[in-house]
Amino acid sequence: MLNAIKRIPAGTFLVPMLVSAFIYTFWPNLFQIGGLTQHIFGGDGTNGIIGAICFCSGTGIDLKKIGYALKRQGVLLLAKFIIGAGISLLYISTFGQAGVLGISALAFTITICSINPAVYLSLMQQYGTEQDTAVYGVTGLFSIAAVPMIVYGIASGGGMDWTPVISTLIPMAAGVIFGNLDTNFKGFFMPALPALTFLMGWNLGYGLNLIDALKAGGGGLILAIIFYAINITMLLIDKFVLKNEGSVGATFMTVAGLSVSSAGLLGAIYPDVLGEYVSAAASQVLLVIVATSVITPFIVAKLSTKNNKITS
Repeated sequence: MLNAIKRIPAGTFLVPMLVSAFIYTFWPNLFQIGGLTQHIFGGDGTNGIIGAICFCSGTGIDLKKIGYALKRQGVLLLAKFIIGAGISLLYISTFGQAGVLGISALAFTITICSINPAVYLSLMQQYGTEQDTAVYGVTGLFSIAAVPMIVYGIASGGGMDWTPVISTLIPMAAGVIFGNLDTNFKGFFMPALPALTFLMGWNLGYGLNLIDALKAGGGGLILAIIFYAINITMLLIDKFVLKNEGSVGATFMTVAGLSVSSAGLLGAIYPDVLGEYVSAAASQVLLVIVATSVITPFIVAKLSTKNNKITS
C-alpha cells in the first residue's frame, strides 16, 4: 500500500489528506473524543506536527551550502511575495472588497499569496535534493495569514503583527543550530520527515469539507484558474531566469490547507470591512486548496521526469 501511495506525486501528503477530508465531510465528529485520539486523528495536533517538521527540516540546512537555497528558493519566495502582495493590493484598489466575478478581495488575496508547504515538502522528498527539502520552514511562512495580513495592513494603513512569522521561524532556526553544531542531528531527525508529512496530510485534511468546496461553484473555479494564471510566473522564473527545470517554482503553485482559516482570522481583525465576505471566501479558498493539491503534483512530476531530476 505504501509503495502505491509513493508512486503518486506528493502521495504521502495527498492521499491521507483526501481520505481524511472525505471522513471529515461525512463524519466530522468521528475523532472528536478528546485526548490523544483527537490530537493524532482529529486535527488538533496540526500545529505540533508542523512545528516538528520545521525543526527536523531545519537540521538539514547546511549553512556552508546555504547559497543554493538563497539563489533558488530565496529568489522564488521573494518573487512570490512581491507578485502576490502587489497584485492583491492592485485588486483591492481596482475592484474594492466586493471584487469582481464573485471573487471578493479577501478570497483573492488569501489564495494568490499562499503556498502549500506540505505539498512542497512531499514533492521535494520525491524529486528534489536534501537542501530543497530542508527549506520547508521558510515556505511555511506563506501557509499562514502573514502575507495577507501585510496586504491588509498596507491597504488599511495599519500595522503588522509579526508574532505568527516569528513563531514559525523559531523551530526551524533551532533545527539549523542543532544540525550545524553536530551533523549527527541531521541524520537523526531528517528521516522522520516522510512519516511526519503523512500525519500532517491527515491532520490538514480533517477540517476540509469537500461539500463546502463544491458549493464554491463558479467563483471557486474562476479563482483557481486565476491562481494558476498568475502563479505560473513562479515556474517561468525558475526555468528561464534561474535556469532550472522549473519543478521547484511549480511547487509554489499550491494553496495551503491552513489558508482556509485565514478568512476568519482577517474577518475578525477587520469585521466591518471583511465580515460579510468571510463565509464565501472560505469556501472558494477551500476549493482551490483541493484543486491545486491534486493538479500541481502532476505538473511537478512531469517537469522533473522530463528532465531526469528524480533523486529518490
